[in-house]
Amino acid sequence: SKKNIYNLEEKKKILHDIINLHYPKSIEVGSLVSDKILPQMSNSVELFNYAESINKDIDFYVLIPNLEYTKKAIKCNIKNMSFITSVSNEFQLKNIKKSLKETKNEITSIIDYTNNKNVNKKKLYISCINQCPISGIIDNNYIVDEILFYHNMNAFDELCLSDTCGKLNISDFQIIIDSLLKHISPNKLSLHLHMSKNFNNLKDIIAYSFNNNINNFDISILNSGGCSVTMENDELNNNLTYDVLYSIIDDQ
Repeated sequence: SKKNIYNLEEKKKILHDIINLHYPKSIEVGSLVSDKILPQMSNSVELFNYAESINKDIDFYVLIPNLEYTKKAIKCNIKNMSFITSVSNEFQLKNIKKSLKETKNEITSIIDYTNNKNVNKKKLYISCINQCPISGIIDNNYIVDEILFYHNMNAFDELCLSDTCGKLNISDFQIIIDSLLKHISPNKLSLHLHMSKNFNNLKDIIAYSFNNNINNFDISILNSGGCSVTMENDELNNNLTYDVLYSIIDDQ
């Protein structure tokens, strides 16, 4: 969602800042996507190769949108891949021009294709937890069933629950998490949160996560984020940043 396009050298500097200041266990360095659609993501393969060359202790990921780019990623020797889906059919249609059913079929094809390939880890983002920017509030039981569908594929090392609108409330979050933890180990779950106007609610979500041994968070080093394809600029909420997370942890 950043208007200015970062070149490769600028991305390398950001990468070094993340590694040296925050010591994450994994970093997503970019995405394989058409430069015409998202010029910000150009040079992702070059950045991945550079990252692999400077640090062997961190898992570096690249976001892969579909089967076609999965094949390209394997040819480029990208070992850790992130994929994306949602719990909203309307969101999928606007975001990637595919229905939720078509998305599930493609993910199944991706899993089949990557079997016995040199892929170490696979992560799946599941967007629109609790609310879709197009269709509104989504039933919690339906959300849980959708997440369990992907869990039961036994294909992903991490399921990252994304609060796309930045409006997830603590009561709904508790219902979703309590239901999921009956079936899924907390170390397999992570959260991709956006900044909320209700800061205390965000603090409660993070505290409840820690209390339930969900300790993995998607963090942005830049004060930016949001799904610019499906949402208007004035509706976008920035991703959770390191500074905000650290301040919340310090208050715990």
